[in-house]
Amino acid sequence: MRMTDGELKKYRFPATLSNQTRWFGLYLDELLPTATCLGWGLLTGKQLFGLGAAILSFWAVKRLKKGRGSTWLRDLIYWYMPTAILRGVFHSVPDSCFRQWVK
Repeated sequence: MRMTDGELKKYRFPATLSNQTRWFGLYLDELLPTATCLGWGLLTGKQLFGLGAAILSFWAVKRLKKGRGSTWLRDLIYWYMPTAILRGVFHSVPDSCFRQWVK
């Protein structure tokens, strides 16, 4: 059973399976630190410093990812950040210190 062109128009097919949504041209993991720095700079009246911090944070995230996906950065945060900080973020997985390697 084949679908006609009219039936296919109601579905959205991404270019790749790992196609992520972008906000203002940035992926979400790049946007959050950048927007936080920009917002902080605007609220404190230090716009130039906030812009510089936003550029540095964007560059640092891009450098950390090095062409890898956002899931790699999330996994890096899970393994190396303290559990007390991430307790509200990772609900369904155990603390990284209690995980065991599965062969």
